[in-house]
Amino acid sequence: MSLKKYHQKRDFAKTPEPEGKVVSTSAHKGLYVIQKHAARRLHYDFRLELNGVLLSWAVPKGPCLDPSVKRLAMHVEDHPLEYGNFEGIIPKGQYGGGTVMLWDKGTWFPEESNPSAAYKKGSLTFVLNGEKLQGRWKLIRINKDDKTWLLFKIKDEYARSLKDYAITEAKPNSVVSQQSLEEIAKNYQNVWQSNSSEKKSKAKKIKLKLPVSPFPEIISPQLATLVNMPPEGEQWLHEVKFDGYRFLAIKQNNKTRLISRNQKDWTPEFDRVVNAVNQLKIKNIILDGEIVILDEHQRSNFQLLQNSIKSQQAARFIYYVFDLLYYDKYNLMELPLHERKDILRQIVPESDGILRYSEHIIGSGPEVLANACELKLEGIVSKQIDRPYFQGRTRSWLKSKCNKRQEFVIAGFTPPQGSRGYFGSLLLGTYDDNHQLIYRGRVGTGFTESSLQKLHQLLLKNKTDKMPFQQPPPESNGVTWVKPKLAAEVEFSEWTNEGYLRHPSFKGLRSDKATKEIKPEIPMDANEFKITNPNKILYPEKKITKQQLIDYYLQVEKWIMPYVADRPLTLVRCPQGYDKECFYQKHINNSTPSHLYGVKINSDEEDYIYIKDKAGLIALPQLGVLEIHPWGSRVEDFEHPDILIFDLDPAPGLAWKKVVAGAFELREHLKNLDLISFVKTTGGKGLHVVVPIMPKYDWSLAKDFTHAVVNLLVAQHPKKYIDQMSKIKRTGKIFIDYLRNQRGATAIAPYSTRARKGAPVSTPLEWDELTNDIRDTAYNIKTLPQRLEKLKKDPWTDFFKIQQSVPGLKGAKGI
Repeated sequence: MSLKKYHQKRDFAKTPEPEGKVVSTSAHKGLYVIQKHAARRLHYDFRLELNGVLLSWAVPKGPCLDPSVKRLAMHVEDHPLEYGNFEGIIPKGQYGGGTVMLWDKGTWFPEESNPSAAYKKGSLTFVLNGEKLQGRWKLIRINKDDKTWLLFKIKDEYARSLKDYAITEAKPNSVVSQQSLEEIAKNYQNVWQSNSSEKKSKAKKIKLKLPVSPFPEIISPQLATLVNMPPEGEQWLHEVKFDGYRFLAIKQNNKTRLISRNQKDWTPEFDRVVNAVNQLKIKNIILDGEIVILDEHQRSNFQLLQNSIKSQQAARFIYYVFDLLYYDKYNLMELPLHERKDILRQIVPESDGILRYSEHIIGSGPEVLANACELKLEGIVSKQIDRPYFQGRTRSWLKSKCNKRQEFVIAGFTPPQGSRGYFGSLLLGTYDDNHQLIYRGRVGTGFTESSLQKLHQLLLKNKTDKMPFQQPPPESNGVTWVKPKLAAEVEFSEWTNEGYLRHPSFKGLRSDKATKEIKPEIPMDANEFKITNPNKILYPEKKITKQQLIDYYLQVEKWIMPYVADRPLTLVRCPQGYDKECFYQKHINNSTPSHLYGVKINSDEEDYIYIKDKAGLIALPQLGVLEIHPWGSRVEDFEHPDILIFDLDPAPGLAWKKVVAGAFELREHLKNLDLISFVKTTGGKGLHVVVPIMPKYDWSLAKDFTHAVVNLLVAQHPKKYIDQMSKIKRTGKIFIDYLRNQRGATAIAPYSTRARKGAPVSTPLEWDELTNDIRDTAYNIKTLPQRLEKLKKDPWTDFFKIQQSVPGLKGAKGI
């Protein structure tokens, strides 16, 4: 490959064309360009990058999508790669003088294993992934040692009859400037100089005034909450919701991995995307985006994506990047979104066909969604422009869909009927908050013959005799059950009153999401919880805001709700931050939000606060609540506790290992009484050993029993434990507080934050997790969601399933 002829034909003192040079093949890979060239005669210059140059053909009539039409293509001199950015005017009198338009641009992928050899033989078959041209194409040399070739389309889903559609007439303008040849001729100086300066600016290393941070080990992507209508206001930006696979591109020491939201490595499946990220001239970077395939209307298409993964047509993949989490040696997740996107825009090359910056619109959310739906897109994602990146599901990212669509767990299939083969329909389900699979209906449409066959093979591999659902679905005779390991993407019109799908249609399998995470997506009102002062800092050391606290509770909602819903609550409110004035609230008053409810407990007092659902949970941090302290009983039967708590409170300076040893000793003591116990950190300075019981004993019996247990421990180990709060007598000992088990007493809830430095969280543990290395403040609102993401099961999964009686107690309810 040589640029000798290219240089001989041009005077670079007179033409703005790039001089260029042959570059190493590792510097660029797979660039494809068509330039519409109004020289003496209008023609189209077709260019493919190979071995450091752009191979070039002049196509007089331009490309055609009709496979029956073969267009003449005259081979001309090789061009430098820089020519792929050229749009402007070649001066009159110079070689090729006239207007040059970037008519199409993207990447190409050869189907031959050795494209250089195929080119020399005069036969190239390839896939184009451009703005206008897509799919399979072919170049054939007519005669050996001749420059005359033919360019034509190979029949595939992108082929169209010339009688119905001429792409050069339908799409005549530039893919870069969107201008016509006449407009480029008028404004060409601006066009070329703009491209040139931008190219230089992108080569410069971005300087950031941030502290140096270590490269993150594991990152969970930020997830959006489904709403029925996008928010309004200039504090929100709106992006296209892509119909593809979400991936973090993690490049460390110049090596890139693609990690899905459930931490699976998909690097081998998308080597072209990996190569594109590797081309970025930065050693360490973490990008967040979505890999898609665009259809003929330039819309992301999930089915095409799946087909391409199976057929390994890697050149057609596009990675739309919408966030930047780490750059060089800096963690950017604490920066506002608009700053992260500004940096990202400078990094993603505009000329790249594989990496693409995800554009956005600020404000006018409902109008943006209406336009997206009119264009038949999946929907939009709305993001608060001033928010940091938060790992997990939040309300600072909201998704609005044009059609109802989500993932479902495949739990079985019915026999085929009529002319259909393989199977009739799939039985679908979602998990509830108790990790039970609930039946949601059947889907029997949307399949092709090919997808029926391939899916049937997967179903047979996962056959089981055990029905996966919590309750048998209606009319389940003859159903073949499968292990709940496969996830189906399904579009439907609405949910019925019974919680079933109406008019479902199969869209494809999803292997990028864990089935255990699949729950019904019920849209919320974007304006249901208007957050006042979302940027109010509540934990100054870590600069944790009210919005971040709300985001945390959204992430742990399914974990915390069993312990705080439908129980009388005492709340610790710190509206100005944990280090300012805090106060307790347990009664309803005139300013209490509507999502908090009241229950009458004492006739001479106001109603006690309790919450029922997610709305109530999110209303708490809105009030500046930093601690949630529930009763050990429920509002429907508040006189009979279902939880007993032993609070191990060490004297100041006592070694942590003695607290751990004390918890295990108490556990063994309870085991001898045939009681199963659980353990959690308090987020303060001790541990809670917690015992679930049947709610049939009144508070006085609960207190007497726990006092007796503590008394026995103290009698056996008087130098270790004490059952009195006296500071003088506590020196070197652990105070085991049993007074949490009396009427009106409360204890910090599992997963509740504490009003303490660093935003620690009371954290349930497996007993074998409790070691001398795990402290009472081991987890906070930033690290706990990461822990929950990694857990294979809830450490307290059987807590409310255990039906325990307290030995030796009489006078229980109903006895």
